[in-house]
Amino acid sequence: MTLAKKILALTTGILFSVTAWAESIAVVDVQKVVAQLPQMAAMQQQLQKEFAGAAEEVEKLKSDIQFSMEKFQRESMTMSQEQQEKLRTDIEQMQQSYQAKAQPLQENIRRRQGEERNKIMAIIKTAVDEVAAEKKIDVVLQAQSVAFVKPEKDISELVLEKASKAK
Repeated sequence: MTLAKKILALTTGILFSVTAWAESIAVVDVQKVVAQLPQMAAMQQQLQKEFAGAAEEVEKLKSDIQFSMEKFQRESMTMSQEQQEKLRTDIEQMQQSYQAKAQPLQENIRRRQGEERNKIMAIIKTAVDEVAAEKKIDVVLQAQSVAFVKPEKDISELVLEKASKAK
């Protein structure tokens, strides 16, 4: 076999293997799936209910601080020194209370959102795995990391269907 024939055979083999490999690739738009997932809306409602009482308390404290600060600015010229000091002390105490309640609340909300997001991502991962197995897909890439993909290679809708049915 001559060198030219060997190179031609090798090139042909490489081209066919690349073509075959390219057929087993798909993409999924995870952000789109998350945004359209019914479990996401349910999770957001659950978290709002879970933290509603504490959030209302913090918001009330915040508005009380704002009201007291505005009152101090409006009326400080007509207040006695004692009244000014008392109002300043009250404002400082409310601010300390606000800090003591708001920061842990925000941390708890972030922690719970992370926990719930991890559950949702696990559901999506399972759905991607199932769709990939059913469609005999070897590689699934995130749509955001791909410059171009043919619409028929996008399995986002299939993943959304599967993930929506999961609990």
